Amino acid sequence: MKPEIMLVGTFNMAMHPNVINNQQDAIQTVVQSLNKYHPTKIAVEKSFLIQKELDRKYKEYLNGRLVPTYDEVEQLAFPIAKELGLSGVYPIDEIVDMSSPSLNQVFEWAKEYQPGLFREILTIQSRLKKMEKGNRVQDILRYVNDPLYIQELKKIYMKLTRVGNQQHQVGVNWLKQWYHRDLAIAANISRIAEQEDRILVLIGGDHLHLLEQFILDSDDFHIQSVQPYL
Repeated sequence: MKPEIMLVGTFNMAMHPNVINNQQDAIQTVVQSLNKYHPTKIAVEKSFLIQKELDRKYKEYLNGRLVPTYDEVEQLAFPIAKELGLSGVYPIDEIVDMSSPSLNQVFEWAKEYQPGLFREILTIQSRLKKMEKGNRVQDILRYVNDPLYIQELKKIYMKLTRVGNQQHQVGVNWLKQWYHRDLAIAANISRIAEQEDRILVLIGGDHLHLLEQFILDSDDFHIQSVQPYL
């Protein structure tokens, strides 16, 4: 029997404090919906280097001494883990230097030297914006996890491969860093998996298409769609 994984694309809650402050009921609804998956483990987008810190915070949360910050772990993972009686959460992120080049440098190159390609990327970004309907937490999670949204986002990554030239593979060099990170995340998920696990992975929506590809390619897991739970 293969372990099962459900990938849940999240958004950066630290950038939306008003949403978090004003939608605690909606967040609780999401927690209750994801609880229905009955995960045996919860994996989060944090580095293993802060495992002790996560353990400490989770204990404080269980004891009612932690005021959750604007963070997906404390707003979603901790409440789910508590309700299901789990002992903690598993950090599966990888620290990768994403500055050589940075994504901003890739876009700046395209804007200056490949304006046609830059416009193609902006067109896709515009389509993505049109799909981003609603500001409720449930709405945001639905479109971030929508296969059509993910498919459009995937196109941007492939167009980034064309940024630069044969002497300066600007886009490819950035993507090497991104692939390194997602390959490592997929490996870290695999390392915590046991035969009958149901692993809930809370991860930034930008990671979804590569993680799903890597996990499927391994043939070691069943993947559960998050759609029925949103």
